[in-house]
Amino acid sequence: MSEPTTRGTQYHIKIKGAPDQFISDWYSGITIIPQENAETLLVGQFTDQPALRGFLEQLWNLNFTILSFQRIETESR
Repeated sequence: MSEPTTRGTQYHIKIKGAPDQFISDWYSGITIIPQENAETLLVGQFTDQPALRGFLEQLWNLNFTILSFQRIETESR
């Protein structure tokens, strides 16, 4: 018998600038990946839409420019 497959949603948020490590500490589960041209990719999962919105609002409050936003469906066993 095979193991059940679970679906999840991962978000890739590219911002202009380089945030401090505090973003990862402030919102556990966010991976910070430096990119070229002083851009940063933030990768993570959120428990629900209000958590995602709160994170995006916090980026806005910190004056980060969101360059792209991508929702990625994942499957795991």
